[in-house]
Amino acid sequence: MNRFHKHLVLSLGRKGLGEASLGIRLATDLQDAGDEVFFLAHDSNAKLFSSDFAHQLFPSHASPFFPLYLSDCLESFAADSLILSDYFTTTLFFESFGLHPEVLVSRGRPLFAIDTWDYEKVSDKIDLFVSGCRTVSLWPDHVIPLRPVPFLQPEPGRGAYRTLPVRSVVSEQKRNGLRRTYGVPAGAKAVLFCTATWQHAEYESEAGRRMAQSLPRLLADFLAAAGDQVHLVHVGPQAYPLSERMAGRYHWLPALSPGDFDALLASMDLLLSANISATTITKAMVLHVPVLVVENSVAAGSLEQAMAALPHPPSALLESWLRQSLPLFPFSLWPLGYHRFLTPVLRNNPYVDALERVEMLDEATMRRTLATLLFDSVAREEHCHRQQIYLDKVRSLPSGAQCVRAGLAN
Repeated sequence: MNRFHKHLVLSLGRKGLGEASLGIRLATDLQDAGDEVFFLAHDSNAKLFSSDFAHQLFPSHASPFFPLYLSDCLESFAADSLILSDYFTTTLFFESFGLHPEVLVSRGRPLFAIDTWDYEKVSDKIDLFVSGCRTVSLWPDHVIPLRPVPFLQPEPGRGAYRTLPVRSVVSEQKRNGLRRTYGVPAGAKAVLFCTATWQHAEYESEAGRRMAQSLPRLLADFLAAAGDQVHLVHVGPQAYPLSERMAGRYHWLPALSPGDFDALLASMDLLLSANISATTITKAMVLHVPVLVVENSVAAGSLEQAMAALPHPPSALLESWLRQSLPLFPFSLWPLGYHRFLTPVLRNNPYVDALERVEMLDEATMRRTLATLLFDSVAREEHCHRQQIYLDKVRSLPSGAQCVRAGLAN
């Protein structure tokens, strides 16, 4: 007879909605298996929580007193385990407020952590902007890793577990109605681009500020050149000044509830992302929405260096953009960087076969890929077929609840 367990999930990342959503998916899996879950979460993640989960929120000004919140939760909720959602954002939270991980370890309960980046494979140095670097804090060895797939390698036995959202069923009538509501007329093509608060931040790095502001302009130029049927729907904390660039075919929406966002995504023709690890990519795959990821591997401090790295002579539009956007630095997570850091994770990873990856400066490939994924029905079907092959591989992995229970049994 299975013994049911109680888990306290800590969602401490400030404005880390993607990381928090991974914790919610794991919690849903645990609840479906009969376990009880309680969340202690930073209030910047409040919009993700509902009556589905018992939870307590704490505000930013109270973050230094996190140990008191933790003690209070453990006193009222006798958890069998602590689960971090996720490892990296938790370490950043602790560093920001001078806390020590012993606060968690000393509680005498098994300590699990959603290991978004697979820290056994990556370097402890994260490349940021042009020459910046962030060192990843090492935590105690007895933290039990839970490695979410999609994104990480689907390797059974290393804590890899499936984490797929439930597919929303959106009728054709609702799909068309949503598109009209958001300004996309019948017969047009709708491309979704999402941004988080951290992508709009005022970075100390001048290069980071420039890239944060300039990439949306370049993407809008590419989409505008794809034809007057193509509309850009942007979901994020604030709009970009792109309406003129796209002749009125840019539509901004503030953050939506999870249900409304899923319905919107299901009604799109393409997801365009500049963050290869975004949880939105997984949602798009499940909803059979093609995915195009934009990256950059070019480092250039001058126009001459940038031009030398281009695969083809640039158009006047791209050359003008380059003059305004230098210096360039490699990124897999725009606008931060993470290019070198994520290379080991992406190498031979079937995840990348289920989407299209295009270099930001490869103008010809970008234009061709946009046209293919938006207007070529055969290519779209083949793309979605690759997604399905990958999702079938993911579904063969154990569930998050199975991995947690295996960890508790050891």
